Amino acid sequence: MMDPTTPIAYRPLVEADIPAAFAVFRRSLFDYLFRIGMVDAATATDPPIESAWASQGPWVEHLSETAAEEWVAEDVDGKIIGWAMSTERDGVLELTHFFVEPGTQARGVGRALLERAFPLGRGRHRVIMATQDARALSLYLRFGVGYVTTSMDMFRAPEAVEQESDLQFERLGADEASVRAIGDIEQVILGHRRDVDARFLLGMRPAWLARRGDTIAGVAFGAQGSNSGPVAALDPRDMPALLTHVEREAHAAGVEELYFSVPMLNDAAVRHLLARGFQIDPFYVKVLADARSMQLDRWIHTGPQFIV
Repeated sequence: MMDPTTPIAYRPLVEADIPAAFAVFRRSLFDYLFRIGMVDAATATDPPIESAWASQGPWVEHLSETAAEEWVAEDVDGKIIGWAMSTERDGVLELTHFFVEPGTQARGVGRALLERAFPLGRGRHRVIMATQDARALSLYLRFGVGYVTTSMDMFRAPEAVEQESDLQFERLGADEASVRAIGDIEQVILGHRRDVDARFLLGMRPAWLARRGDTIAGVAFGAQGSNSGPVAALDPRDMPALLTHVEREAHAAGVEELYFSVPMLNDAAVRHLLARGFQIDPFYVKVLADARSMQLDRWIHTGPQFIV
């Protein structure tokens, strides 16, 4: 436990800080998982860091390179004990990372980091994907957001499943026309564009535009490892066909386990995936925002769940 009289300094993150900041993230996350009974004490004390970086590192680097604000807290010896990062896309400020070293919480570090990385008054809208940690939630709810929905991961081994549908799927390339098409759909469903993230995702995982004749019906990003998404249907009734396409393509690619990050508001997706035998992971997140204007009843999040 840190001495409560030890002075703490706050400064913008520099690239060399990322490994230490990521380690704080993992230790803080696994401390929370231990407190809710999902991992044992030994795992919480020595959580997987290097293996997590292998799958999450590209995302962390992308978000850091395109961050609106990114701050660290460090103790008197220069050790990083806290990390907070936000992005701003089309005027929407989203907190993507907020973690404090276990044993350091309740010293005002979290509030000080949030004041810097997620300042009140910034952004035409504000969003957070939050764990259910009560201590963190009590802070978030003081920073201009409220409850929108709970989201869960649903998973299974993908199969070569078929779904009767009149949709046609067009494989997207990593080009600006694809970025614009994705942004147009996100503008309708989320209320803002995220072109820099679409550009990044197109370089990492397969994506398809769904059409009904000449009309665009949605977009689906396929599997990269076990992660997938986002998946967006302009009409929620088309969600099962989009999810089926992703599952079928994941099976063809040899994916062993496929995850979808599903807002519980998305009834069409929940019903379809439960009927398909997908299981629910016990780790939930809450979507917090300053408005309930996002149409999450027709949306599947990007996995891993760093951004809406």
